[in-house]
Amino acid sequence: MRSPMVRGVVGSVVVAVASLVTSVVPQSSWAASFPLRDSLPGRMVGLTFMVAGLGLMAWAWLTVGRRVMAGERLPLLRMTAYWSIPLLLAPPLFSRDAWSYAAQGALVAEGYNPYEVGPGVLSGHIVEAVDPMWMQTPAPYGPLPLAYGGLVAHLTMNPYLLMLAHRLLAVVGVVLIAWAVPRLATACRVDPAFATWLVVLNPMLITHGIGAAHNDMLMLGLACSAFALALTGHWGTAAVVAGTAAAVKLPGGLVAIAIAAVMSPLAGRLHRFASLVIAGAVSVLTLVTVGALTGVGSGWLGALDVPGLVRSPFSIANLIGMAASGVLGWLGEDTAAAQALQIVRLIGMIAALGLIAWLSLRSSIHYAARAVGVALLAVVVLGPSAHDWYFLWCLPFLAVARPGRRLTTIITAVSLIFTIAAPLNSSLRGATIPILTTTALVIAIALPLLNHLRTLQPARKVPVTAAVVPPPATGSTAGGRLATAVPPPRPAPPQ
Repeated sequence: MRSPMVRGVVGSVVVAVASLVTSVVPQSSWAASFPLRDSLPGRMVGLTFMVAGLGLMAWAWLTVGRRVMAGERLPLLRMTAYWSIPLLLAPPLFSRDAWSYAAQGALVAEGYNPYEVGPGVLSGHIVEAVDPMWMQTPAPYGPLPLAYGGLVAHLTMNPYLLMLAHRLLAVVGVVLIAWAVPRLATACRVDPAFATWLVVLNPMLITHGIGAAHNDMLMLGLACSAFALALTGHWGTAAVVAGTAAAVKLPGGLVAIAIAAVMSPLAGRLHRFASLVIAGAVSVLTLVTVGALTGVGSGWLGALDVPGLVRSPFSIANLIGMAASGVLGWLGEDTAAAQALQIVRLIGMIAALGLIAWLSLRSSIHYAARAVGVALLAVVVLGPSAHDWYFLWCLPFLAVARPGRRLTTIITAVSLIFTIAAPLNSSLRGATIPILTTTALVIAIALPLLNHLRTLQPARKVPVTAAVVPPPATGSTAGGRLATAVPPPRPAPPQ
């Protein structure tokens, strides 16, 4: 257990076994008969081991980070693979979304339009584990995961196998992130090993991304790959990949901000606007084409308000709106109270769109990664819906945006908290004893780890021999050249 590699693997195995007790599964699946699931004491044992396993992974991650920043070369990608393998066959962690993905794929296979009806029109094992909140709601996801789910559902209607098929998409997304992040870090003059540790080996990404099988990972992997391709001069291909990312979930298309910055690094705002229009048009055309080719269509744009049914506390707009609604209700203004949340949400989205527009026109190539990260963060905290794993959207872009000690500490702290506190999800809704007990465990494990953040020193910037210079040729698909980076100097170990 002295080795962080072993410690992370042991933590991942503990999490995988504990998920057989704590995760929601179809009653017809093999996991439903696992011991301890049917009693409160048994579930408390499972939650205790779940938090302990997450704590081991977080502890191992911090240890690796300290060694990476001290200049030690470690097999980070191999660690990521070893920490992820125990979760590949486990039930979905912390969320029922993967069961909704399986049911929505079954809708496509059965000939239903998933943008008009919810999983409630189906019957049998396929809907046994779907969250009741989403049984009658249309799918808010793009055509790509739905078409994929439909193809797999033609082969099997077993919900567990369909869930595993969607987890495979999440794995593909993580692989794309692992490919793109070191390249983005080198181009942005950040130590690739540091960025890989902060993003790819992050236990939040492993547990929420692979463990929960969220399709956000595929969106994020495609978005990171689009930015990396743009830095090589393949702007047209990058814009197509950005549109494909939006065909998974719409925020992935915001990487077009970075593509436009690469297309016109030294131009004025008018040229930047023209570049943004070109990149955006190619991305939108790709999005529409994917919907047409898959036969799913673009009806999902009308269902984008579905996630807003959850009043998440991670959204600033939700917090302000709910507070205003409560005050107005206390004052007897029932009509205004009923409208307050929607009005504040609308203001939040307008503010987010305004910030995105400003970033699109002002961000140079040197700050393109930061612009995309801030834009995605604005969509999360100012939008109508936000979940803990949504913060993964901005993680790769902020990690390569030359983060200093303060930003590194914030990212690390948020990652630790959202990893260890992940069991406090909707599956504990109304269960007072499990919530209180799990909260106490989370605090007991998280506080000592957060106390060690003071010793983390972010890696120094990587000097490059030349800037990233776009080619003189015109056109969105012209070839380009990425600057060659020299090996980064390693900082001395922290005292």
